[in-house]
Amino acid sequence: MNKVLVIGAGAWGCAISSALHANGNDVTLYHYKKDFIEILSSTKKHPSLPNFNFNDEIKLTSSTECFVDADYVFIAIPTQSIRFFLKNADFDPNTNIISLSKGIEKETYKLPSQIIQDCTKLDESNICALSGPSHAEEVSCNIPTTVVVAGPNMTLNRNIQKLLSSTYLRAYSNSDLIGVELAGAIKNVISIASGICIGLGFGDNTTAALITRGINEIARLGRTLGAEESTFYGLAGIGDLSVTAFSKHSRNRNFGIEVGKGKSAIEVIRETNSTVEGYFTSEALHSISIDNNVEMPISQSIYKILYENLSPKQAILDLMTRDLTHENN
Repeated sequence: MNKVLVIGAGAWGCAISSALHANGNDVTLYHYKKDFIEILSSTKKHPSLPNFNFNDEIKLTSSTECFVDADYVFIAIPTQSIRFFLKNADFDPNTNIISLSKGIEKETYKLPSQIIQDCTKLDESNICALSGPSHAEEVSCNIPTTVVVAGPNMTLNRNIQKLLSSTYLRAYSNSDLIGVELAGAIKNVISIASGICIGLGFGDNTTAALITRGINEIARLGRTLGAEESTFYGLAGIGDLSVTAFSKHSRNRNFGIEVGKGKSAIEVIRETNSTVEGYFTSEALHSISIDNNVEMPISQSIYKILYENLSPKQAILDLMTRDLTHENN
């Protein structure tokens, strides 16, 4: 039996814990707040997952003692928190770490797997990422879902596929780690754009345009940074972008809706009780695209709305009146 540790008792961490346990793994779920763990232990429920119940065999803890003997460690915490958390964590040098985070660190412009390697000094062969269209609200209810495991070590990827795959959760493998992580991060920015358009009262045509032109932007940057273009037309790319742009479960989309209705980004951040990865990724992406001379008009427009107080209506007007060009230029 594999000993699996899941770090982060948010909705996604809980859903993954349940899926791993259902496949016969010895699962421990860690959260840094002892009082929150006590709530989960007593209620067997997560406040964001009303239809979900913890199995009694899943161990819930706020003690870091569980870090030392895990075969696999799934990290399900916000990207901006990974470095701070890992500075105080101690893992076995042979531990395999799987990142579930989707973002770009705003200070360093690094992806989650790169942050993990920085902090743990693990070999890259011990690190991979899990991504794809997978809302916790649906995975926790055993609704059929597909995801992708990406990393340079295909043996590790296949092991994670086996750990996760069941009659309702199917995992594919991919060796393009940077492409999968870039897609997972940037789709959150495009999802904010989708929400803004909904907040402005626009319809399905606009959302479809954002998805198709958005994936074009993501792939353009990905090619420049060495990713495989095919990745962006798979689960981590068009798959994850579609679900987060259209779904009521998407935090980034819901954040964008409020911004589109006229609230400032800071106002919405203060009101919400959940992490909006796209807000922070937008800041890092702005600099990355400029540094690499990659044109990303939708992403740059979102940055201007969130950080430079550009009116959403003006941003849409600016995008619609850009110079006409070939679709695949």
